[in-house]
Amino acid sequence: MLPQLDTKNHRLSLLGHLLRWEGRLNRSRLQQLFGLGSVRASEWIREFRDQHPRLLEWDSRARSYLATPEAYRTKRGKDADRQETAVSLAQYLALVGLPHAAPGIETGHGVWAAFPDLSVPQPQVFAVLYEAIRTRRMVKITYRSMRTPTPHDREISPHSLVRAGRRWHVRAFCETNEDFRDYALGRIASVESLNEPARRGEQDDAAWQAQVPVRLVAHPDLTPEQEDLIRFEYFHNTSARVETCRGALVGYFIQDMRAALNPKKQRPPDYQLAVANAEEVSRWLFPG
Repeated sequence: MLPQLDTKNHRLSLLGHLLRWEGRLNRSRLQQLFGLGSVRASEWIREFRDQHPRLLEWDSRARSYLATPEAYRTKRGKDADRQETAVSLAQYLALVGLPHAAPGIETGHGVWAAFPDLSVPQPQVFAVLYEAIRTRRMVKITYRSMRTPTPHDREISPHSLVRAGRRWHVRAFCETNEDFRDYALGRIASVESLNEPARRGEQDDAAWQAQVPVRLVAHPDLTPEQEDLIRFEYFHNTSARVETCRGALVGYFIQDMRAALNPKKQRPPDYQLAVANAEEVSRWLFPG
C-alpha cells in the first residue's frame, strides 16, 4: 500500500501515468494501489476527469474509464516525447512495482521483470554514500575489484550515485589514484563516514561534465528489411538516433545498448546496432 498523496497535482499526475500505461482507471485498481475506500477512489477519478475530460471516457461494460486516443497524442517533438515517455514509464513502474517473473508469484497486473535484480546495493552502503554526497564529505570504503580482488581501503569524495545497466556505481574522486573513478556498490564491503570535506566535486570531474554525442545506427551488415525494423524499433523510422551522454557514462550506455564499436568484428545477430561515431567516443570508454 502506498502512502496518501499530499497534493492534488501529484495525485492527478500518477493517475495520468496509470491511465496511459494500463489504458483505464477504475475504483478497484485505485483501492488496491493506494489503500483508498470506495468513495475516496471515486473522488480521485472525478478530480482527474474534471481536469482532463478529453483523456478518458466511461465504458459501462468494463465498468471503467478507458483512455481515449487523445491520451496518447504527442505534440512536443520526438526527442521531448521520448524523454517524457521514459519518465512516465518510470513513474508508472514505481507505482505498481516490477516483480521478477518467478514461478508461484502473481501480481494481478501482468507486468514483470524477466529476471531478478542480481546486484541490489546494501541499504546502509547506499545511505552513507548518499549522505556524504548531500553533505559533501569524504568516506572510507573497503573495496574489492577484479584487478585487486582482496579487500583494500580507499578514501574517496563521492559526488553521484548512478545505476548503469544491472549495477549501481558511485562516482568519486579517489585520494589514492588522484583522479575520478567509478566504484560498483556491490563490491564495497564497508563504508565509513569521515569528518573531512570532499576534496573534489562533480564540477572538477571533466569526464562527468563532458557532453558526448553518441550516434546510433542500424548495423551495416543487416539486410534492408532488418535495417527497416531497427529504424522502426529504435529511431522512430529515421536513419539514426543521437543521444548525448556524460563522458563518464558513455561506456555504460554503449554496453547496455549492445552497440558495435567495431562492426567488422562485432556482427549480427549478436549486435544489431552500431556506433557511427566510434572514433569520436572512443576516448570516453570507461575513463578513469
